[in-house]
Amino acid sequence: MDEASLTENRKMEHINIVLEKDTQYKEKTTFLEYVKILPNSGSIKSDEVELGMNLIGKELSSPLFVSGMTGGHSVAFGINKNIAIAAEKAGIPMGVGSQRAMVENKQLVYSYDVKKYAPNLFLIGNIGSTKLLSYNDSRIQEMVNDISADMLAIHTNPGQESVQPEGDLDFRNTKDRIVELASHLDKPVIVKEVGNGISKEVAAQLDEKVFGIDVQGAGGTTWIGVELFRNKDKSLGSFWDWGIPTALSVLEVKSSFSGSVWASGGIRTASDIVKALALGADLCGMAKPVIMAERKNGAEGAYVFLSGMINKIKEEMADMGFGSVAELRNAKVEITGTLAKLASQRKLKMDKRIGVKQV
Repeated sequence: MDEASLTENRKMEHINIVLEKDTQYKEKTTFLEYVKILPNSGSIKSDEVELGMNLIGKELSSPLFVSGMTGGHSVAFGINKNIAIAAEKAGIPMGVGSQRAMVENKQLVYSYDVKKYAPNLFLIGNIGSTKLLSYNDSRIQEMVNDISADMLAIHTNPGQESVQPEGDLDFRNTKDRIVELASHLDKPVIVKEVGNGISKEVAAQLDEKVFGIDVQGAGGTTWIGVELFRNKDKSLGSFWDWGIPTALSVLEVKSSFSGSVWASGGIRTASDIVKALALGADLCGMAKPVIMAERKNGAEGAYVFLSGMINKIKEEMADMGFGSVAELRNAKVEITGTLAKLASQRKLKMDKRIGVKQV
């Protein structure tokens, strides 16, 4: 079987495992439970809450986005198409999974090319950082153009690759290659993890040419866990819970990176989103809950979930007296427990409005 076919088969395995197996972190959480927001004064109705924002010149209905999950297979096409229709209707961005499959086999472009069905969608492309060493700038630009993406996410996933049976562990020079590509590509670039978080040391290596970092931290789906279902070497199971919890990773990245910071990884509720925004995240991403809704009721199921989540965010903010995301980002926040302990140990630079309560 050639490399393109192997990649396509792996995409289908990933979908099935995420939908059918328990791939959540077993012991580690997002640490968002250690974040407390001091309510604002005043009474606000949920329909008065303003969530709209501008992202690189495009208006969005809220700071929610659908994190990239899949592509490169006929089933993946159906998922991407339905979620694209739902995301466009909800007025939020959507990412696709790694486009490696379509680079290796042009016949698979259709499974990512969802703007044919959602022309006004803010679409985020996706490629692995190790593949940047194999693909030149023009090939990446073509990959982005083929699906009319508005932005490109470059994922770095050493944890996943280390347990993936056919994993690529050569991450040498990927940082320089990311910065180089970000300088040449005609679309903004973000760097993202795949569920294991990003530290302040890694974030500090990315300069202003990189538009943003999506921390995609620990606490939700573990892609190390997904690959362990495919790997026959069960001795690697001790790595299941490896990663930086999402709340801690947001603080880590904001401590050393001046660009846009996005929070994803285990984001499941409106409360999670409000807390992440209060910590300073610009956008918050969800993945598995959206694909579960799509698998049950197609595009309509995904839209009902997304629009419902947006309404719940407004309700949560209204209950605390915040009429806009800007107000929420100026809220007084207290971090406690293990999050507070690790933030202090790591000497993270935080906004003065964020208090650390040691217990």
